[in-house]
Amino acid sequence: MNALTPLLPALHTLAPLGLPATFQDWFAYANQQQAARLAAHLEREFAVVAAEHAPAVDHAYLRSDAFRANVVQAVRAAEVADSDGKLRLIARALAGCLLVFPAPQVDKFQTMRVLEGVSEREFTVLLAVVGALDPLDPYADTLPAGARLPGLSRDEAGAALLGLAQQGLLTLASGGEAWRLSPLARQLVTLARLDARWLGSHGPELDELDLF
Repeated sequence: MNALTPLLPALHTLAPLGLPATFQDWFAYANQQQAARLAAHLEREFAVVAAEHAPAVDHAYLRSDAFRANVVQAVRAAEVADSDGKLRLIARALAGCLLVFPAPQVDKFQTMRVLEGVSEREFTVLLAVVGALDPLDPYADTLPAGARLPGLSRDEAGAALLGLAQQGLLTLASGGEAWRLSPLARQLVTLARLDARWLGSHGPELDELDLF
């Protein structure tokens, strides 16, 4: 069965923004039940983009094969999502793909592909890392390798940080004594359109994330 069928109503809401009618012929193999859960989040995220960010929508992207590929990638990521929070993160990122961002440019397909492998805990830890860095330029700051993160034991934090590094979201700096956010982490945070309040917090719940 076509795993994109549950997404068709949500995708239909993008027609006024330039999505061609051919989207009804799109097809993907994936878990349809998970796709249906993702669709509920997509409807909400697409509605926010249409209502609050319409001037920033990339109409050429909506008509491109790149958007179709990212929709399929989102459904595949949803297939292994371990929580509703992770599903909403996927929906937020896909909705973020609709927008034009200032430099540095976001590689949308690369970011969506990486998102598939990031667990909800890892993403929460990533936000905690950002919140512990210099708010004026967190991407130039570093976090000591042995730093404690709120709500996690040293071992739990260490495991999550290593997992993020393996996925290219963190890099070691200062001779291996500190963590630095990678350009890929910047892309993920940008694509998910995280509010500055959450970037400055420690371990927010994904279900409480606000849009800009």
